[in-house]
Amino acid sequence: MKNTVGAEGTFFRRKGFFVALYSCLGVVAVLALVVTLANRTDYDTAPQEFAYEHEETLPVGADQVEPYLAGVDTEAWFRPRQPQPEVPPAPESRPTTPPDPRPDPRPPTQPPTTPPDAAQQPEVEAPPPEVPPEPPTPPPTPEAYAIPPPPTMAVTNWTPFAEGDLMNWPLYGETVMPFSWTMPIYDPTLDQFRTNDNLRIAAEEGDPVRAGAYGQVIAVGRNVRQGNYVTIDHGNGWVATYGQLMAGMLVQEGDIVTSGQIIGGVGQPSVFGSAHGAHVHLRIERDEVPINPYYVLAARTDC
Repeated sequence: MKNTVGAEGTFFRRKGFFVALYSCLGVVAVLALVVTLANRTDYDTAPQEFAYEHEETLPVGADQVEPYLAGVDTEAWFRPRQPQPEVPPAPESRPTTPPDPRPDPRPPTQPPTTPPDAAQQPEVEAPPPEVPPEPPTPPPTPEAYAIPPPPTMAVTNWTPFAEGDLMNWPLYGETVMPFSWTMPIYDPTLDQFRTNDNLRIAAEEGDPVRAGAYGQVIAVGRNVRQGNYVTIDHGNGWVATYGQLMAGMLVQEGDIVTSGQIIGGVGQPSVFGSAHGAHVHLRIERDEVPINPYYVLAARTDC
């Protein structure tokens, strides 16, 4: 009896070991099957995943594992999966339009007649001809305003200027500063009020200046007040000074001048007349007393 019980105990212990072993193998097989089915592309769809996620897990006994293992190919679990060939998508079929049996009314196009070499080479515009630059214009010099002297006239006898005679204007222009011997007037160059013993006539640089009457040149010079000047004695105590002339006057001391003779040209103003621009300074005296030029100048013919 003891031996029988011992043998039966040994048998049950062995049977329990195999039951536990088969149970573990069954659980491993089920897990491997679940992983394999989850990785298969055939079951990679939303409804099947949803089904696997919500499938209830039931306990598996030894009587269910043995027949299951008998019909399962365990070696298939360890064989690599064969890649499935990719099937290219079928080309999209488009309906074809049958050709138009009517003839084309347009004339056939002619191929271009351009030679192949000309067609390959692009047209290059010829550069414009180079124009030589013009030489710079030199600044004007006093010689550029030189006034040709009138033909020489042998004047031996001339009539002195007398009371009631009239002198010609040296040139015509606007009065920029009038004669005012007794009343002070504003001088823009000096920026002050003062008396003025001459008449200032606006002009353009280079304009000719003419003698007002017959006379003899008694002085040719330059000073800061009158600039370049010519003084002519017209006789009987009448003396006229023409100032603000350009360098290189056309007369010199001792010359006899006629009425209307060009004696020089308008130059740049001196420092005492710079505010008036180019102009002529005309001073007329009788017995060394300044006289208003308007009293002896003839009526203007340009008005």
